[in-house]
Amino acid sequence: MTKIKSVRVLSAAKVNGVLYGIVGLLIAPFVLLGPGLAIAGGERRGFSGAVIFAVFLPLIYAGIGFFSGALLAFIYNAISHAIGGIEVELLIPSAPVTAPPDGMPPIPDVPSTPEGPRARSGGANGE
Repeated sequence: MTKIKSVRVLSAAKVNGVLYGIVGLLIAPFVLLGPGLAIAGGERRGFSGAVIFAVFLPLIYAGIGFFSGALLAFIYNAISHAIGGIEVELLIPSAPVTAPPDGMPPIPDVPSTPEGPRARSGGANGE
C-alpha cells in the first residue's frame, strides 16, 4: 500500500477550479431556459439579467472551485499528518522481457557506482 501524505494546494485548487468552471458551463444554458420560456410566453423582463448572469456563471463557479479546492487540500494536509493519510494500492506494470535477436552477443554485466561505471585500471589507491 502507498499513502498519500500531502497534496499540493495550488495544484488541487487549479484542477478543482477547472472542473467547477466546466460545471458552470453546463449549468449556464439552464439559467437561460427560464427567462427564454418567459419571453416565448409574452413576458419581456429579466432576460438581459439572465444573460449577464449566465456569462459570468462559469467564472463564478471556477472561482468557488479554486477556493474550495485550495481549502480542502490545506485541510487534508493538516489532517493527514495527524492520522496518516489515504492508503492507495498502485499497480505498476512491469516492462516486457524480450530475448535479444539471434546472432547478437550478450551485454556484459558492468558493475556501477552512483558516479558511473568503475574504471577498469587504477583503483582508489592508484594501482
